[in-house]
Amino acid sequence: MTPMQRVPEVECMGSTEEAREYAAMDHTEANESFVQALLQHGCDRGDLLDIGTGPGDIPLLLVQKTKDAEVTAIDLSDEMLKIARLKVAHAGHSLRIRLMHADAKGLPFADRHFDGVFSNTILHHVSDPVAYFRDARRVLRDGGALVIRDLVRPAKEAEVDALVDRYAASATAYARGLFRASLIAAYTIDEVRDFMAQSGLADASVEMTSDRHMTIWIDRR
Repeated sequence: MTPMQRVPEVECMGSTEEAREYAAMDHTEANESFVQALLQHGCDRGDLLDIGTGPGDIPLLLVQKTKDAEVTAIDLSDEMLKIARLKVAHAGHSLRIRLMHADAKGLPFADRHFDGVFSNTILHHVSDPVAYFRDARRVLRDGGALVIRDLVRPAKEAEVDALVDRYAASATAYARGLFRASLIAAYTIDEVRDFMAQSGLADASVEMTSDRHMTIWIDRR
């Protein structure tokens, strides 16, 4: 089946309204599921990198569930980082979570710097997926863990409508629009496999892990 045409989103949620609307959405179930995947694949200890942290929910959940993980969390949006800094400080985890402004396509870290690299629903925002994958792999230490999750673009408009109704029925109209735009901006698994092959991640695994998400991973050795 030919997938519906992709319509890219802006790379960065630059406005205060966008950041606040996104942070206010209920991502509890999806976030818990992603953190369980991090624990399963080995992103549970050492120096970790969160690419595109948004409001900081994933690193906060992770440090609450682990004792030996420290997270450098980056985002391109200053508005998102403002929200994340408040959350991290309020939770008392400023010593274990370091927040930075940085671009996923040009990470400001040395090669093989991190024990684990993870990223949650950021891929569909990135203008150059090959550069994103290549840099995620570059900063990962040999034997380290990689876990990347993103939405998958549905094949039909009706499938988009169904997912929005299922997961954002009680959200504001603005938030529903954000979710819809993200689904239409997402890549297919075949497209992602091609990006991975071009970027040195051909040895990673990728598969559908929910009715709307794919997960890419390399287990920690």
